[in-house]
Amino acid sequence: MSGLRSITFGFVAAVCAASAYLLYPAPADSANARVVAAADDGGFDLIPPTVADLYITARTQDSQGNNALLAVTYAANQALPASLPLQVGGRQATLARDSQNPQRYTAVIAFDFDAFLAEQTRRQQLAPSKPWVPRFDGREHIGDAPWAFLDPAQLRSDIARQVAIRIPRDVLLGPPIAISAPRSLMVVHPLVVEDPTRTYDACTNTGNPNGAWTFNKLMTDMANQPVTGVDPSDFVAQWLLAHAGASTVNGYTVDGSPAFSQILSEWPRLSGGKLNLAKSPMRLLAIVNRVDLRTNSAYGGGSAGEGRFVFGVIRPMTGGGCQEVPLTVILEYGVPKLGCPAVRSYAQQWAGLSTLVLGSSGYNAALQALTDQFALANASPGKPNRSAINQVRTNQEPWHPFWDWRQREDQLTTAGPWLRPATTKQTPDRSFNTTASASPRLPQYVNANAPAILAGTYRVPQIYAGTRFLGGDTVTEPYWQHNLIANNNARHKFSLNTCGACHGPETDTDFTHIAPRASGAQAALSSFLTGAPAGGTLDAPMTYTLPDPAVPTTLRSYGDLAFRQSHLSTLASSSCPSGGLFTELHFFPIAMSATH
Repeated sequence: MSGLRSITFGFVAAVCAASAYLLYPAPADSANARVVAAADDGGFDLIPPTVADLYITARTQDSQGNNALLAVTYAANQALPASLPLQVGGRQATLARDSQNPQRYTAVIAFDFDAFLAEQTRRQQLAPSKPWVPRFDGREHIGDAPWAFLDPAQLRSDIARQVAIRIPRDVLLGPPIAISAPRSLMVVHPLVVEDPTRTYDACTNTGNPNGAWTFNKLMTDMANQPVTGVDPSDFVAQWLLAHAGASTVNGYTVDGSPAFSQILSEWPRLSGGKLNLAKSPMRLLAIVNRVDLRTNSAYGGGSAGEGRFVFGVIRPMTGGGCQEVPLTVILEYGVPKLGCPAVRSYAQQWAGLSTLVLGSSGYNAALQALTDQFALANASPGKPNRSAINQVRTNQEPWHPFWDWRQREDQLTTAGPWLRPATTKQTPDRSFNTTASASPRLPQYVNANAPAILAGTYRVPQIYAGTRFLGGDTVTEPYWQHNLIANNNARHKFSLNTCGACHGPETDTDFTHIAPRASGAQAALSSFLTGAPAGGTLDAPMTYTLPDPAVPTTLRSYGDLAFRQSHLSTLASSSCPSGGLFTELHFFPIAMSATH
């Protein structure tokens, strides 16, 4: 006998708007057509193969501690090797192709049946209060599914009789633990971002200029002078100069910014003329947990997503006080965690913040213990400057009435220890965004890659069809469009994952998702984050609906903080050698994981 003996669903009349979310794309008509090319895309941890079915069978434990047979059936039309490396609870295993069925792979593993039984029992207990599970395809809310679980009594029997147990994805959906968005995801409370021991405000001259969350400390650690020999003041000055003047990125000219020229000219100086980083005009707006941007740890993923510091810029006024400059600077660090146990431990630390008093000494200390893991010097020895930084982004409001909002990106490179202008990932140069058929590259790319775009497995290349494709900056875009794009859903997903459209009309956003703030105030957040049009707030995020800008009769739903709540909850509440293994096998990193 094989198969699932019993799946029980919980129902009530009302739908809870943001209770849980699908952490991987729902099956799409394009999923089976996707071809995996792990060698070209960096590995299965970045673009994992699509799973069609999962079974686990208890067996007598062997001398290696293995006690289960895992059977994974992958969707058809995927170019898979004869074996795939698999990590189960920190132990290495191998999924080997079945000689009778090339889509089926098996591995003998050490599986924690007791933990899995406890997880499903907990789901059964939660069923009366969680009738529905809102689901996401990538970043878009696509509907609701009934809360589901494996019947614990039948599960216990099947384990004892060593019967193959089918694991439907529905029994993995939904958060078993509560996550506070303002504590564990988007930290903007003044008691945190104005912590007097960890932050500094040059306008009010309050705080610690060398605090752990100051621009001074973070950029000093990024420059890492003991390793690179680069003075942190020179490091920051070079970055500002690169933005003040024009540069060339992937063959495209990026204009200089008067805003950065002014910041550079007004920055307080040391006696020798160097920038005084202790008097940095950068005001902390937010500390952001982006564990949702992680890679797939079942296949050896070495990232727990990103950790971010968001700063606003301030200018002293002649008559006293300061002006908030319409410009934000985001330091986006890759979190260097390898494998499921490390990633889940990190997620559990963030989830634990939800139980602490926001802004208390205990909370702020626990938050710093998390940020130190990615922000300190030498956090990632294998990367340039030994820094974990992925990229530094800037969002700048126009300083001229005919300019648009602009976003730029800088990265450390192996060519030298300085921040250098880089392409804005997943975003072609804006010259391709036109309805004119005379500019064919955008529709060529979207039409040719529609299955991968719909499945969320594409990566926009720097050069496409012999044309330099990715741009060096992005501006406010109405949305990405072309009259020759055949599939509007592919257009929409492609557009949503570009920087300008995500920060623009595709999500009904006025460019910044986190806005500059005055001293003592809390940064305002976009509707895309909170779901404000539907009544959502930072404390209670929701989803909201708006028309597709290209096809207004099609409605699109978003609610990013609600999605992140569910993602963190599910990640933190299942263990690696039990339900967490199944979650990871189904998990797709978000297509914008290398972007905004």
